Amino acid sequence: RWGPDKFPKETPLVFYRGGKPIEPPLGIFDGLKVVLKSMSSYIEREVPSTTMKLWRTQSPRHFDGGEWDHNGSCLSKRLLEEHELDSWFDPRFGGVNKEARLVNSVIEEALVGTDIQLLNLTYMSEFRADAHPAIWLGKKDAVAVWGQDCMHWCLPGVPDTWVDILAARILHYFKQGEG
Repeated sequence: RWGPDKFPKETPLVFYRGGKPIEPPLGIFDGLKVVLKSMSSYIEREVPSTTMKLWRTQSPRHFDGGEWDHNGSCLSKRLLEEHELDSWFDPRFGGVNKEARLVNSVIEEALVGTDIQLLNLTYMSEFRADAHPAIWLGKKDAVAVWGQDCMHWCLPGVPDTWVDILAARILHYFKQGEG
């Protein structure tokens, strides 16, 4: 997970280019752009063009009412409706769940001009607010005892579908090569 809350605000991160620190220090998302561009350039340069290259987009979180440490909750037993998605995830609305879409836009930008294919699993996963372990921990007071887990997935469906999509992309890639 790449987000501003994961790094100390008091000490700026140091990003390097060509073995030298970038001055002045970059903000978190500008730093991410440098990192992703460097990674995609390395992959393009070092991995043969005949190799299938995929880059998976971010997995969305489903906090409601604030971040995990500020009264946020992902206690949901229902799928989100399509008309709800932007209010939960669109960065223009500044919600706590905007991170995946922000990072995905940086990933997409880094992949422009490469032969790395984007495997976008974020949008379909945004619907599944019900599929996190937060309410499925098996005990009455599980959330009070263990807290919430709004990042990982526990119900059959979401990760299984990701694997199905990946398998289909791989099969499609190899069938194209046969022609």
